Amino acid sequence: MKLNTKRTFFIGLAFLSISAFWQLYDNIIPLILQNTFSIGETLTGGIMALDNALALFLLPFFGALSDRTNTRLGKRTPFIIAGTLIAVIFMLLIPYADLTKNFPLFFIALGIVLLSMSLYRSPAVALMPDLTPKPLRSKANAIINLMGAVGAIFSLLMMRILIPKEQNPSYFYVFLTIAILMVSAVIVLLITIKEKKLSKEMKSFNDKQDEDEKLSDSISGEKMPADVKKSLYFILASIFLWFTAYNAVTTAFSR
Repeated sequence: MKLNTKRTFFIGLAFLSISAFWQLYDNIIPLILQNTFSIGETLTGGIMALDNALALFLLPFFGALSDRTNTRLGKRTPFIIAGTLIAVIFMLLIPYADLTKNFPLFFIALGIVLLSMSLYRSPAVALMPDLTPKPLRSKANAIINLMGAVGAIFSLLMMRILIPKEQNPSYFYVFLTIAILMVSAVIVLLITIKEKKLSKEMKSFNDKQDEDEKLSDSISGEKMPADVKKSLYFILASIFLWFTAYNAVTTAFSR
Protein backbone atom coordinates (compact mmCIF):
# COMPACT_ATOMS: atom_id res chain seq x y z
CA MET A 1 0.00 0.00 0.00
CA LYS A 2 1.45 3.35 -1.07
CA LEU A 3 0.36 6.87 -0.25
CA ASN A 4 -0.92 8.92 -3.17
CA THR A 5 1.38 11.90 -2.56
CA LYS A 6 -0.03 13.95 -5.42
CA ARG A 7 -3.59 13.61 -4.14
CA THR A 8 -2.48 14.42 -0.59
CA PHE A 9 -0.71 17.54 -1.88
CA PHE A 10 -3.90 18.81 -3.52
CA ILE A 11 -5.97 17.98 -0.43
CA GLY A 12 -3.45 19.96 1.62
CA LEU A 13 -4.09 23.13 -0.36
CA ALA A 14 -7.07 23.89 1.89
CA PHE A 15 -4.87 23.73 4.99
CA LEU A 16 -2.19 25.78 3.23
CA SER A 17 -4.68 28.59 2.66
CA ILE A 18 -5.89 28.41 6.27
CA SER A 19 -2.34 28.63 7.65
CA ALA A 20 -1.52 31.54 5.34
CA PHE A 21 -4.53 33.46 6.62
CA TRP A 22 -3.83 32.83 10.32
CA GLN A 23 -0.22 33.90 9.95
CA LEU A 24 -1.45 37.17 8.43
CA TYR A 25 -4.13 37.54 11.10
CA ASP A 26 -1.78 36.98 14.05
CA ASN A 27 0.78 39.47 12.74
CA ILE A 28 -1.30 42.30 11.29
CA ILE A 29 -4.51 42.52 13.32
CA PRO A 30 -2.76 43.39 16.62
CA LEU A 31 -0.88 46.19 14.85
CA ILE A 32 -4.10 47.63 13.41
CA LEU A 33 -5.83 47.45 16.79
CA GLN A 34 -3.04 49.26 18.59
CA ASN A 35 -1.61 51.62 15.98
CA THR A 36 -4.78 52.63 14.12
CA PHE A 37 -7.48 52.36 16.76
CA SER A 38 -5.27 53.00 19.84
CA ILE A 39 -6.60 49.98 21.71
CA GLY A 40 -4.66 48.89 24.80
CA GLU A 41 -2.78 45.64 25.29
CA THR A 42 -5.46 43.97 27.41
CA LEU A 43 -8.37 44.68 25.05
CA THR A 44 -6.21 43.81 22.04
CA GLY A 45 -5.46 40.45 23.63
CA GLY A 46 -9.16 39.94 24.28
CA ILE A 47 -10.10 40.68 20.67
CA MET A 48 -7.31 38.43 19.41
CA ALA A 49 -8.67 35.62 21.58
CA LEU A 50 -12.09 35.82 19.90
CA ASP A 51 -11.14 33.25 17.26
CA ASN A 52 -10.19 30.74 19.95
CA ALA A 53 -13.43 31.35 21.84
CA LEU A 54 -15.44 30.89 18.64
CA ALA A 55 -13.45 27.78 17.77
CA LEU A 56 -14.55 26.02 20.98
CA PHE A 57 -18.15 26.01 19.77
CA LEU A 58 -18.09 26.49 16.01
CA LEU A 59 -15.39 24.00 14.95
CA PRO A 60 -17.18 20.98 16.46
CA PHE A 61 -20.53 22.28 15.19
CA PHE A 62 -19.46 22.75 11.56
CA GLY A 63 -17.42 19.55 11.66
CA ALA A 64 -20.49 17.58 12.76
CA LEU A 65 -22.67 19.44 10.26
CA SER A 66 -20.34 18.51 7.40
CA ASP A 67 -20.46 14.87 8.56
CA ARG A 68 -24.22 14.91 7.92
CA THR A 69 -24.03 16.84 4.65
CA ASN A 70 -24.44 15.07 1.32
CA THR A 71 -24.17 17.07 -1.92
CA ARG A 72 -22.93 16.38 -5.42
CA LEU A 73 -19.64 18.01 -4.41
CA GLY A 74 -19.30 15.81 -1.33
CA LYS A 75 -19.47 16.50 2.40
CA ARG A 76 -16.52 18.84 2.98
CA THR A 77 -16.06 20.69 -0.30
CA PRO A 78 -19.18 22.93 -0.05
CA PHE A 79 -18.01 24.21 3.34
CA ILE A 80 -14.50 24.86 2.02
CA ILE A 81 -15.83 26.81 -0.97
CA ALA A 82 -18.39 28.86 0.99
CA GLY A 83 -16.04 29.61 3.88
CA THR A 84 -13.21 30.69 1.61
CA LEU A 85 -15.37 32.98 -0.53
CA ILE A 86 -16.96 34.73 2.46
CA ALA A 87 -13.60 35.09 4.20
CA VAL A 88 -11.92 36.55 1.10
CA ILE A 89 -14.67 39.12 0.50
CA PHE A 90 -14.72 40.43 4.05
CA MET A 91 -11.00 40.22 4.75
CA LEU A 92 -10.44 42.80 2.00
CA LEU A 93 -12.60 45.22 4.00
CA ILE A 94 -10.16 45.04 6.92
CA PRO A 95 -7.35 47.11 5.32
CA TYR A 96 -9.96 49.56 4.00
CA ALA A 97 -11.34 49.99 7.53
CA ASP A 98 -7.78 50.48 8.75
CA LEU A 99 -7.13 53.14 6.10
CA THR A 100 -10.35 55.04 6.87
CA LYS A 101 -10.09 54.43 10.64
CA ASN A 102 -13.60 52.97 10.63
CA PHE A 103 -13.69 50.75 13.73
CA PRO A 104 -17.32 49.50 13.38
CA LEU A 105 -16.58 48.32 9.82
CA PHE A 106 -13.31 46.77 10.97
CA PHE A 107 -14.96 44.89 13.84
CA ILE A 108 -17.88 43.64 11.72
CA ALA A 109 -15.58 42.53 8.88
CA LEU A 110 -13.23 40.81 11.31
CA GLY A 111 -16.11 39.02 13.03
CA ILE A 112 -17.51 37.72 9.73
CA VAL A 113 -14.05 36.60 8.62
CA LEU A 114 -13.56 34.66 11.86
CA LEU A 115 -16.98 33.04 11.48
CA SER A 116 -16.28 32.08 7.87
CA MET A 117 -12.88 30.61 8.77
CA SER A 118 -14.60 28.54 11.47
CA LEU A 119 -17.12 27.44 8.84
CA TYR A 120 -14.57 25.51 6.82
CA ARG A 121 -11.62 24.78 9.09
CA SER A 122 -12.95 21.46 10.47
CA PRO A 123 -14.23 20.24 7.07
CA ALA A 124 -10.86 21.12 5.50
CA VAL A 125 -8.97 19.16 8.15
CA ALA A 126 -11.41 16.22 7.88
CA LEU A 127 -10.97 15.97 4.10
CA MET A 128 -7.62 14.16 4.35
CA PRO A 129 -8.84 11.30 6.60
CA ASP A 130 -11.93 10.94 4.41
CA LEU A 131 -9.82 10.37 1.29
CA THR A 132 -6.82 8.50 2.72
CA PRO A 133 -6.55 4.83 3.77
CA LYS A 134 -6.29 4.49 7.54
CA PRO A 135 -2.79 2.95 7.61
CA LEU A 136 -1.41 5.87 5.57
CA ARG A 137 -2.97 8.78 7.46
CA SER A 138 0.13 9.48 9.57
CA LYS A 139 2.24 9.96 6.44
CA ALA A 140 -0.47 12.05 4.84
CA ASN A 141 -0.75 14.18 7.97
CA ALA A 142 2.97 14.98 7.74
CA ILE A 143 2.47 16.30 4.20
CA ILE A 144 -0.58 18.32 5.26
CA ASN A 145 1.37 19.93 8.12
CA LEU A 146 4.27 20.68 5.79
CA MET A 147 1.90 22.47 3.44
CA GLY A 148 0.54 24.45 6.37
CA ALA A 149 4.09 25.57 7.12
CA VAL A 150 4.54 26.58 3.47
CA GLY A 151 1.39 28.71 3.69
CA ALA A 152 2.64 30.41 6.86
CA ILE A 153 6.06 31.09 5.33
CA PHE A 154 4.42 32.52 2.21
CA SER A 155 2.47 34.97 4.38
CA LEU A 156 5.60 36.02 6.24
CA LEU A 157 7.44 36.65 2.97
CA MET A 158 4.54 38.64 1.52
CA MET A 159 4.35 40.77 4.67
CA ARG A 160 8.04 41.52 4.41
CA ILE A 161 7.82 42.40 0.70
CA LEU A 162 4.44 44.16 0.44
CA ILE A 163 4.15 46.17 3.66
CA PRO A 164 5.86 49.57 3.32
CA LYS A 165 8.36 50.43 6.02
CA GLU A 166 6.57 53.51 7.30
CA GLN A 167 4.66 54.58 10.39
CA ASN A 168 1.14 53.91 9.08
CA PRO A 169 1.56 51.45 6.20
CA SER A 170 -1.21 50.22 3.93
CA TYR A 171 -1.96 46.52 4.38
CA PHE A 172 -4.21 46.26 1.33
CA TYR A 173 -1.76 44.53 -1.03
CA VAL A 174 -0.70 41.89 1.47
CA PHE A 175 -4.34 41.11 2.26
CA LEU A 176 -5.11 40.98 -1.47
CA THR A 177 -2.20 38.59 -2.09
CA ILE A 178 -3.31 36.19 0.63
CA ALA A 179 -6.90 36.41 -0.64
CA ILE A 180 -5.71 35.47 -4.15
CA LEU A 181 -3.73 32.56 -2.69
CA MET A 182 -6.79 31.31 -0.80
CA VAL A 183 -9.05 31.48 -3.85
CA SER A 184 -6.42 29.88 -6.10
CA ALA A 185 -5.85 27.05 -3.63
CA VAL A 186 -9.57 26.24 -3.47
CA ILE A 187 -9.96 26.40 -7.27
CA VAL A 188 -7.09 23.92 -7.74
CA LEU A 189 -8.54 21.71 -4.98
CA LEU A 190 -11.95 21.77 -6.66
CA ILE A 191 -10.49 20.85 -10.06
CA THR A 192 -8.19 18.07 -8.86
CA ILE A 193 -10.10 16.45 -5.97
CA LYS A 194 -13.46 14.90 -6.78
CA GLU A 195 -14.52 14.31 -3.20
CA LYS A 196 -17.78 12.47 -3.92
CA LYS A 197 -16.12 9.86 -6.13
CA LEU A 198 -13.00 9.42 -4.01
CA SER A 199 -14.90 9.16 -0.73
CA LYS A 200 -17.00 6.28 -2.09
CA GLU A 201 -13.86 4.42 -3.15
CA MET A 202 -12.19 5.07 0.20
CA LYS A 203 -15.27 4.07 2.19
CA SER A 204 -15.37 0.61 0.62
CA PHE A 205 -11.64 0.18 1.28
CA ASN A 206 -11.85 1.38 4.90
CA ASP A 207 -14.94 -0.75 5.60
CA LYS A 208 -12.90 -3.83 4.73
CA GLN A 209 -10.09 -2.60 6.99
CA ASP A 210 -12.60 -2.08 9.82
CA GLU A 211 -13.87 -5.64 9.47
CA ASP A 212 -10.32 -6.98 9.71
CA GLU A 213 -9.63 -4.81 12.76
CA LYS A 214 -12.84 -5.91 14.50
CA LEU A 215 -11.89 -9.54 13.88
CA SER A 216 -8.44 -8.91 15.32
CA ASP A 217 -9.87 -7.08 18.35
CA SER A 218 -12.38 -9.85 19.06
CA ILE A 219 -9.58 -12.40 18.98
CA SER A 220 -7.28 -10.44 21.29
CA GLY A 221 -10.05 -9.10 23.56
CA GLU A 222 -7.54 -6.86 25.33
CA LYS A 223 -8.26 -3.50 26.90
CA MET A 224 -5.85 -0.59 26.85
CA PRO A 225 -3.25 -1.13 29.63
CA ALA A 226 -3.25 1.42 32.46
CA ASP A 227 0.25 2.71 31.63
CA VAL A 228 -0.69 3.17 27.97
CA LYS A 229 -3.86 5.03 28.95
CA LYS A 230 -1.82 7.24 31.29
CA SER A 231 0.60 8.02 28.46
CA LEU A 232 -2.34 8.90 26.21
CA TYR A 233 -3.65 11.42 28.75
CA PHE A 234 -0.21 12.98 29.11
CA ILE A 235 0.12 13.28 25.33
CA LEU A 236 -3.27 15.00 25.09
CA ALA A 237 -2.34 17.36 27.95
CA SER A 238 1.01 18.21 26.35
CA ILE A 239 -0.67 18.96 23.01
CA PHE A 240 -3.19 21.22 24.75
CA LEU A 241 -0.47 23.12 26.63
CA TRP A 242 1.75 23.36 23.54
CA PHE A 243 -1.01 24.92 21.43
CA THR A 244 -2.00 27.24 24.27
CA ALA A 245 1.57 28.54 24.54
CA TYR A 246 2.02 28.68 20.75
CA ASN A 247 -1.13 30.76 20.22
CA ALA A 248 -0.22 33.09 23.07
CA VAL A 249 3.23 33.74 21.59
CA THR A 250 2.19 34.13 17.94
CA THR A 251 -0.66 36.49 18.80
CA ALA A 252 1.65 38.86 20.69
CA PHE A 253 4.78 38.40 18.57
CA SER A 254 4.28 41.34 16.19
CA ARG A 255 3.59 43.72 19.08
